[in-house]
Amino acid sequence: MSAVFVTGTDTGVGKTYVACLLARALRARGRRVAVLKPVETGVEREPEDALRLRDAAADSAPLDDVCPYRLRAPLAPAVAAAAEHVAIDVQRIASLIRRRAAESDVLLVEGAGGLLVPVDDRTTWADLAASLDLPLLIVAANRLGTVNHTALTASVAKATHLRVHGFVLSHPTPTTDESATTNAATIRALTHLRCLGVIQHGAGEDALDVDAAVGG
Repeated sequence: MSAVFVTGTDTGVGKTYVACLLARALRARGRRVAVLKPVETGVEREPEDALRLRDAAADSAPLDDVCPYRLRAPLAPAVAAAAEHVAIDVQRIASLIRRRAAESDVLLVEGAGGLLVPVDDRTTWADLAASLDLPLLIVAANRLGTVNHTALTASVAKATHLRVHGFVLSHPTPTTDESATTNAATIRALTHLRCLGVIQHGAGEDALDVDAAVGG
């Protein structure tokens, strides 16, 4: 199974932006790309992140195969689902990941929030990724605080025996702070993970180490 789980150190750090860059870059190399956003919360009308992913990958799958759970409240999946009396079936998600990976050259799976966010009352994204042996691509915002957040995410990955292809620092907004020039080197030294790109606001696919991001 050729798949990558794109996780963030927090919400709003640029996971979808980076995943879309990766999808477009893989397509440009002639790869058949499938995408999956198992749960999207904060959905008023349409799941914006899932639609952006599907468009970037030129994925023709039905929306229910791209984003099977769409919830209104901008909360962790398990909490939002409980508020709407929706039961998230983790085994359904796992089966969908296996099927969609088999139908494509590369499957990009984007979580909601970070690794320890609960999908249901027993399962975190880390648990799901570990059960499927999905390697990780960690996305973090290049701002003050990201060293700690990225190191904590790397520690969780190590504790749950998850492989990590590397991390990407993104600039979700045009402005940066003083830490942006040193974060990548500090995180590399602390975690021994590869930095696979520092994505400036509005950057293109060439800012990302595509082969390393998918385990090449």
